[in-house]
Amino acid sequence: MRKTATAVVLATAALLSILVPQASACHGARLKPARQSTDQARHAVTCLINRKRARHHLKAVHGSVPLWTAAQTHTNAMVNQNFFSHEGDGTPASRAANAGYTAGARDWGVGETLEWGVKRGATPRAIVRGWMHSPEHRGILLTRRFRQVGVGVTAGSPMSGADPGAETFTALFGFRKGG
Repeated sequence: MRKTATAVVLATAALLSILVPQASACHGARLKPARQSTDQARHAVTCLINRKRARHHLKAVHGSVPLWTAAQTHTNAMVNQNFFSHEGDGTPASRAANAGYTAGARDWGVGETLEWGVKRGATPRAIVRGWMHSPEHRGILLTRRFRQVGVGVTAGSPMSGADPGAETFTALFGFRKGG
């Protein structure tokens, strides 16, 4: 009886070790945004960012409507006006403030990452991987103070004439303390 119980426990543990990594995977991480909803792509990017943060013993970031609004507005502007920059329609700080993120805060800060890609380079996984390979962007993703994020995703390239299958991403990170 004891051998059977031990075998069942070991078999269950082995099964869980296979299933748990799949369950904790970020849904849609390998799909182009065109093959999933924009919200699913945003969630996949946020999930992947949080996995990177967890590996560095950092707290997860949570969604913020004002940061999302600012990130999405900026992403749309880059694609529609053919520019790729943290400026052009303001600064990350001015966009966050205009979206209401700073209202009532006595202390706050933001950081922004941008990326665009085509085909396999346009998946949430490829975008976050690109950010992690850039020292400046990696520093923003792994900033301990950041607690919120807004992710903007827009079909198209910020560069005129680029592949029509391109996708452009913005992640606007922030922290704020009430007033």
